[in-house]
Amino acid sequence: MAPKSLAIELYANADDSVDQRYMRQMREQDTTPVRTDPSLPRFTLLVGPSPFTMPRGWEFFLTSPYEGATYISTVLHNAGYPVRIVDVRYDLDPLKSAYDQIVGQTDVLGVCTFEDNFPFCRELMAKVREAEPNVPIICGGSLVTSVPHIFMDSTDCDVAVISEGEITILELMESYSAGKWEQDLPNIHGLWYKTAEGETKRTRPRGQMMDLDALPRMRLDLWPQAQSPMGLQPQIISSYSRGCKMDCSFCYRTTPQVRAKSPEKMDRDMAWLKSQYNIDFSFFVDLTFSSHRRQTLEICDVIKDHDIRWTCLTRCADMDVPRINAMRDSGADIILYGVESLGSEVLREARKGSSENLTVRAMRTTFDAGVRFGSLLIVGLPNESEESLNHMVDFAESYNHVTRVKYLSAMPGTTVYKQAVGSGTIRSEIDHLNWLSIEQALHEDEFLNVSGLDEQMCRDAYKRIYDAYQPGPVMDFRHYPENFQYFHPQSDDGLARSTDYAGQGWRAQWSSGAGPLAPGSERYTLDQCASPETAAAGSSLMRSGAKLMGDTAATGQA
Repeated sequence: MAPKSLAIELYANADDSVDQRYMRQMREQDTTPVRTDPSLPRFTLLVGPSPFTMPRGWEFFLTSPYEGATYISTVLHNAGYPVRIVDVRYDLDPLKSAYDQIVGQTDVLGVCTFEDNFPFCRELMAKVREAEPNVPIICGGSLVTSVPHIFMDSTDCDVAVISEGEITILELMESYSAGKWEQDLPNIHGLWYKTAEGETKRTRPRGQMMDLDALPRMRLDLWPQAQSPMGLQPQIISSYSRGCKMDCSFCYRTTPQVRAKSPEKMDRDMAWLKSQYNIDFSFFVDLTFSSHRRQTLEICDVIKDHDIRWTCLTRCADMDVPRINAMRDSGADIILYGVESLGSEVLREARKGSSENLTVRAMRTTFDAGVRFGSLLIVGLPNESEESLNHMVDFAESYNHVTRVKYLSAMPGTTVYKQAVGSGTIRSEIDHLNWLSIEQALHEDEFLNVSGLDEQMCRDAYKRIYDAYQPGPVMDFRHYPENFQYFHPQSDDGLARSTDYAGQGWRAQWSSGAGPLAPGSERYTLDQCASPETAAAGSSLMRSGAKLMGDTAATGQA
């Protein structure tokens, strides 16, 4: 077996007697939730801002409740804790908004971390610690899992929950409520934590739950959107599995081992979401939805009974006629494929396990079934050449099937990240985490030029692929936040398959939308966060959104 590229503790199994006890508790309390007990510590779960844009028709993904925060809040709610979610993804001043909703209003703070919100997390935790020195701060999510040493050394995080958090948060809060943290923390699996003396310790890995059927039904009403005038949107981010059988060099997985819910559990979950929240569309974020044929057919049989449209992520190598027909018949609108590149040397270096032939075969199989094919592409992977990049551009423009393009990001914990640190392309890890907070997935973004290709060539390719986008599946979205921003109106409708789906002028007002960059983002441009050589290779020809913020601040213009 090939060596694993991610931290070895991610491949552990959560299957000892303590894990089994909390999984039984989750099952029982899903059926019969404990009444909220005001004597228990109040728990606030914070969801911070992200600058990431989504193309026209995919805006729902940025605003939807998502599984990680929902499951953590649900298991605590079902156990009787007073729990609430503070969501500041689209506030103009998310730091102030979060602070105002936390200080004096919680006993324990949980912070959701993801790759592009490190500066926000660090600054928010510092402000809360100054105002509320006795409120413990727990961080969870993909970023803290990938770089726990940075959070423990450079932030006010007290406890970092590694990988899955449902079992761990129940054990943590049970211990905290009993006033036993000091004696219990060394024995709670899956943590990095600070002692009373400020020393960082780590415990035995917890790993992944073996039985995803123990997960509760998601309580979406815990999100603040449920109390807003418009109510919850009818689109949901969901999954039936966790993990990925692949080991791509650029991808970070907090749960690399593949685990799946049973069809019976999936059926109960979907019936709940449909009856309680009127869900009519689901984005299944399983990393490889169709990786096992029999399982795919079984899950599609379940989905078919609930009358929803849906989309998912999968691999070109994991598609055939039986699978795509089952997906079509159960309501699939578009299937997103991790194409990344067509260059054979690029795909080999990235450990994709794919090829141009597999991509074309999957595309034709998908089109022949009457389902839309969505390419996910990356500009600037290692080993990309001028020839292979131009070939990818021609491919995108010929078929008008692109859903997303982005420059390569060196995500913490990945092989690409480790290589960039080793080569000096990443000058310091903290600088890099700060810089990731300004990536918007727009062609004017700054980028780490690890391919060595000419910057103008990369930008021209990106723009042409971006202009080859097809419509997303929710063109009638109604839940736009007040402070949403819109980018790059495009009068070119693309091929007939786009206008047949979305009508004329489907992106005439904007091609992408997102929340605003957080105030202070101008501090994290590449010329401030990398070596002059790195900055010159990927940020010399265009001004990113963060750099434009700096221009505005310098001139004093609004």
